[in-house]
Amino acid sequence: MQGGASSEGGGGASSDESSGTRGVLGGLGGDGGDDAASSVEAGGSYDSPDTTRVCVAWEPQGDGGHGGSGGSGGAHGGACPPLDLSDPNIPFEPAGCWPDTLGDGFLLDGQWCCYEFTANCSAGAGRPFLVGERARTARAQRRAEGGWGAAARPDLAELKQATRAALAEAWLRDALLEHASVASFSRFALEMMAVGAPAEMLAAAHEAARDEVRHAALCFGLASAYAGAALEPAPFAFGGLVEVTSDLAELAARAVREGCIGETLAAVQASEQLAHATDAAVRSVLATIADDEARHAELAWRFVAWALQTGGDAVRRAVAAAFEAGLDAPPLTATAADAAASALAAHGRPDGAVLVGSRRRAIADVVTPAMRALLSA
Repeated sequence: MQGGASSEGGGGASSDESSGTRGVLGGLGGDGGDDAASSVEAGGSYDSPDTTRVCVAWEPQGDGGHGGSGGSGGAHGGACPPLDLSDPNIPFEPAGCWPDTLGDGFLLDGQWCCYEFTANCSAGAGRPFLVGERARTARAQRRAEGGWGAAARPDLAELKQATRAALAEAWLRDALLEHASVASFSRFALEMMAVGAPAEMLAAAHEAARDEVRHAALCFGLASAYAGAALEPAPFAFGGLVEVTSDLAELAARAVREGCIGETLAAVQASEQLAHATDAAVRSVLATIADDEARHAELAWRFVAWALQTGGDAVRRAVAAAFEAGLDAPPLTATAADAAASALAAHGRPDGAVLVGSRRRAIADVVTPAMRALLSA
């Protein structure tokens, strides 16, 4: 069965406050032609890149599909079979993401079975800000003036416009996730206070939030350089009250997913990106992020160890379950190398297969042994 993934256009507001990059970067791409900056639309937004749709050809007899595409139009009656998430022929997008939740299929235009899904794109980008189980970010917009976007001067001389567009989108996605991490650490600090965590951990959480401000500015700076337009986050729409838990077991489980696993992998991924990057500006950004994310991961491990000592069996069960669920998550999808692979790697975006291998080694060599030591203490 073959299919195609389709995100729903650029420029429209999303159904929640999550946002991505394509509206702002809509039209960036192609070789030659106008400068990249001319394609960046002011204040654009679109449905988050972690929410998309995959459609496959519908054949009622069950003989399998032959090709697919996104599409538009009204849904018609009909039954669609469950989608096989392990099918390697279904190109879940964005690249480097994997399906997290999948809705029931519906028939579109009488010929496609379409499935709405959310994809986990946050591995390697630090601690997400979650509302329920959805990672939320601000929208991106063009900047007239403001403090976002640290000065960055990557070497653009040999980059084709399509490569610049890909780099702009990738670094802008990271910038929005790093920006959201500021909110995540701020909430984590409040929750530490709610459960009586030690002062040095509380101080470290505030320092981590400051680090994430710097990471976001650095990534916005790179995204702006590649896009040829100044980019920044729009106001972060929290959507009402920000929930703060005082349940130690719940907080420890989330620290496992977002910190012990997520930030450990983020630190390893940044180090892997650094190892392949040759551009001086990009290397400087990645070196900063790799060092800081390693400290953030260490904080998560220390907090979970304290929670285990403090909270007893309920916390231990929650932590063990969080590790089991987190380490059972589907692996990152390896993306095929293309003609621009060497240029992308030089600017901090190595081929997906490189990152897949790095993630697997990190889980086997770092996360799993540390988990076992933690739970056996």
